[in-house]
Amino acid sequence: TCTVLVDGRRANSCLLLAVAYDGASVTTVEGLADGERPHPLQEAFLARDALRCGYCTPGQLCSAVGALAEAAAGHPSHVTPPGARPEAARRGLGPEEIRERMSGNLCRCAAYADIVAAIADTAAARPPDRPADRPPRRLLIRSRPRAGADPARPQGATP
Repeated sequence: TCTVLVDGRRANSCLLLAVAYDGASVTTVEGLADGERPHPLQEAFLARDALRCGYCTPGQLCSAVGALAEAAAGHPSHVTPPGARPEAARRGLGPEEIRERMSGNLCRCAAYADIVAAIADTAAARPPDRPADRPPRRLLIRSRPRAGADPARPQGATP
């Protein structure tokens, strides 16, 4: 549920120390939409009723965007057949491939079948060499330490 995109790659934000990513491009689910127009995956999740309780949805969506980008770039998963050519991963993702690429995301209300279907719909509609229809909006994190501040001690920490 905490998956975000850091410089376009999937990452669990709950395991990251924000100051370690100074200057990195961080995209959350709010940054996927293009103004008023939802990202194609957001539209597919809605059409397939993959938004049931909403708890895992932000992480599922960010992970799906990253998974499609990885497939479009030709990166194999653990279930990609040995010796498969990179362009095969770009042509289409079957349910097994999608489930493997999304395996780190937990859904408590069991919307997995709908999530897989929404991702498959989006993958089939997208040209194979374009990982996204448009670049996502990004939040750029820049930290500037105060003069005389100790970077090893978070603000407000006591000795």
